[in-house]
Amino acid sequence: MRKKNSLFFLCFLLTFSLLAQEVSIRGVAKSYAGKEMVVFSYQDLITFTRQLLETDTVKPDGSFQLRFKIPSTQRIYLRCDHLKAPLYAEPGRSYEVIFPDKDSSRLFNPNVEQTGDLNIRMTDTTSLNWLVMDFNARFDDFWNHNYQSFVIKQGRLPLDSFKRAIHKHYSAFPLSPYFNSYIDYSIASTQVSTFESQNFLARDYLYNRKIDYSNNEYMTFFNQFFDKYFYQFALKPEGAAVYNILNDKGTWTDLLDALKPAKYLGNDTLRELVMLKGLFENYNNREFSQSRILKILEQVSGQSKIPTHRLIARNIIARFSMLKRGTPAPAFTLADKNEKMHSLSDFKGKYLYLTFGASWCTNCISESKYLEELEKKYPYIQIVTIMTDDKIDDMKKLLKQNPKMNWTFLYGGGNEKLKHDYNLYAVPYYFLIGPDGKLLLSPAPGPYEGLEELFDDIVKKKENRYKVGEW
Repeated sequence: MRKKNSLFFLCFLLTFSLLAQEVSIRGVAKSYAGKEMVVFSYQDLITFTRQLLETDTVKPDGSFQLRFKIPSTQRIYLRCDHLKAPLYAEPGRSYEVIFPDKDSSRLFNPNVEQTGDLNIRMTDTTSLNWLVMDFNARFDDFWNHNYQSFVIKQGRLPLDSFKRAIHKHYSAFPLSPYFNSYIDYSIASTQVSTFESQNFLARDYLYNRKIDYSNNEYMTFFNQFFDKYFYQFALKPEGAAVYNILNDKGTWTDLLDALKPAKYLGNDTLRELVMLKGLFENYNNREFSQSRILKILEQVSGQSKIPTHRLIARNIIARFSMLKRGTPAPAFTLADKNEKMHSLSDFKGKYLYLTFGASWCTNCISESKYLEELEKKYPYIQIVTIMTDDKIDDMKKLLKQNPKMNWTFLYGGGNEKLKHDYNLYAVPYYFLIGPDGKLLLSPAPGPYEGLEELFDDIVKKKENRYKVGEW
């Protein structure tokens, strides 16, 4: 297996070196002198694993320059401090940009990555970035004039007319395949978000279409269309085999066969990609065996005929290995209800029961009621709840309404790094972290899943090693 993976990697490097062309970015970032400017892309748009392309230190006058190679058109990101800004990069092109200035009127949490807009010097009206900006302006104008049609679910006809008109408008331009997909799948994502019929969407955007792995808009549509699709199919009678495979000794080919009855998955390649997305989404689903999911991913990473799928499988495995028992818990710095900042390192030396929830999550609130009792009963164990609501005011309102929930609550809403680091795709979710800052249980049981017995064991072990009051 190692020989096969090594051969694949060598072939990948050879192909990359033959196809890749240099991209040059000259820029100005006046607010960031002395800081490191990073340019990165995503290896895949399922796990969003980052790939560093180049770095440069911003000069005293604010200038920087980045040179790197890419094999195809893709969306890349410039990042400095907490701020990132996207750019559509085409192989062989040069760009002049101005990085967004720091906004002194806003207080940024350095652990929360913000997104800004580059000021791109564009004189070529056939360049991808110019075309994207032009299309976005036209689409915004269309949306503003037709929003009510979508509210009453009569937006399909005007959207079809807009789509025909926009393709006719750009027919005079020497368009890249990337931009054509950008148009189609930007419209497709709008149709998903306005609850267009899945049958229509599949007909227009999935059937007889090539999977465009590196196109951000295609993959945004894919991720929206197949969101929770794998699990929902597993709940149906015809998807019962999925449960058996993920909790027994099934293989990846068994799982692919089990997905054949699923709607829209007649294409083998698409079915395998949906399977990978489903395994990624459901690794933390307690209804499935994590060890079986990892085993299937290992099989795909070594045996799939599709190089991109082998890469995605390896990235999923790497992502989940970050949260294995005995590895350091991902660091964070978050605000409490009084907007005082707390870091994970503040709790070092204690057993930490880390919970994730949201004010809209009825299970989270229900289970939190039991944590009130445990928080008093086990002073050796620190309980911290991170709330993922859209607004910190939602957390404050909940705590005001429930004064007995008086342990440490922190606000993590909008923190994509936190979500990424803890593979947080659903709440409630729980972790147990040891005094050394390393994960003891990942995931940990919930309050009604034997948690009290677990805490009793911790207390017994601790009192056998230390006298009370010495900790």
